[in-house]
Amino acid sequence: MGEGADAAVAEQLRQAERRLRTYSQGAEGERLVAQALGFLERYGWVSLHDVHWPGRPKANIDHIAVGPGGVVVVDAKNWTGEVVVRDGVLRQNGYSRERETTSATTATTAVGARLAAAHRSAVHPVLCLVAQDVEPVVLGQTTVVGRSALVEHLVSLPLRLSAYEVADVARFLATDLGGPRSPEVLTSADLATQTLARAGFTVRSEPARPTGRGRTGAGRSSPAPARTRAAGQPPRRRPSARKRDQRRGRTLVGGLVRVGMVVGLLVAVPHALEWWSDHGPTVVSTFLTPSTPEPALPAPVEPGPEPTG
Repeated sequence: MGEGADAAVAEQLRQAERRLRTYSQGAEGERLVAQALGFLERYGWVSLHDVHWPGRPKANIDHIAVGPGGVVVVDAKNWTGEVVVRDGVLRQNGYSRERETTSATTATTAVGARLAAAHRSAVHPVLCLVAQDVEPVVLGQTTVVGRSALVEHLVSLPLRLSAYEVADVARFLATDLGGPRSPEVLTSADLATQTLARAGFTVRSEPARPTGRGRTGAGRSSPAPARTRAAGQPPRRRPSARKRDQRRGRTLVGGLVRVGMVVGLLVAVPHALEWWSDHGPTVVSTFLTPSTPEPALPAPVEPGPEPTG
């Protein structure tokens, strides 16, 4: 019994040592990648380190680089052994690391969801190998690159953000992801609501509609309240089938008329624009050009007295 307990304690110690070694190795890899990203400042890049992963309170993102080439979410991997890309799959010592490349893409999607729609397409993931010299290779949506080629890869990205956009996006992400709490993943509707609220508009959310008629409890329906009539009021008569058909017909005709008006406008507007482009300047010049006044006739000269002599 004592030997079994000692073996269990020894195994726990070995696991703790492995976790500590892995943590120290990962922290050293993040430090080296952060040092490499520091060289990008001269090229107009801003780097953020160890920020929140939106929607995952217990997870973090190693690095985010914001620069002319866009918003790059960098996941640092300080792996040992042989790391190669074979048959479109990243492998370490023969084992697939596809889960890591997918995780980088997922983190990038979460970061992009916090940005405005105009900047979401400028966000892309990078998996940086700290100890391996690997040229950039795209696996799915994630670019795998060695630390020695990371700076050159980011500088060579096509222009996506202006200097003003870089400053605005970096400032927003530093505040949004560097706070004490992990933010949620926002939808387009949430972003629109926040934008209107920041602009000073009051946004009212509509109450949730009930899924059933008078639904109470677990899927049971409560009886609809009975309608009461005032004393002496005659009971209401249901409209006859003929009147109901007439109402439906009027509604249908009204809808068809509105559809016809919309279609007519869609057809007429292009022709009107075409006519105006051909004859508009002539019409405008006709009304704006002043008319030429008629020349004034000279006043008649009265004959003088005839000479005498």
